Amino acid sequence: MIDDDPDLQLKLFVTGMHLSPEYGMTVGEIEKDGFDIAERVEMLISSDTATGVATSMGLGTIGFAQAFSRFRPDILLVLGDRFEMHAAVVASLPFKIPVAHIHGGESTEGSID
Repeated sequence: MIDDDPDLQLKLFVTGMHLSPEYGMTVGEIEKDGFDIAERVEMLISSDTATGVATSMGLGTIGFAQAFSRFRPDILLVLGDRFEMHAAVVASLPFKIPVAHIHGGESTEGSID
């Protein structure tokens, strides 16, 4: 529907486990489905400890801030409650980018509600 609307332009930012060989590099599945990826935001370090997750969140916040500075989105649509989305939303705050959040509140591994 976004592609069919002349007033909208999808810019897909892919991050987290989608970019990890450890989790199957599912970014390839996104591309195989025909989606162009505007930005790959690298953020994962190989640690599931609290310190590792917090460090990944910090790296993600930096990466998303750089992407938002380049692309200047009008709105940020985030899916889910994983820590990767938290980093994207935190980075959007100083840019005053409105956030639309879908699929929140589901119980999945890595969710932060």
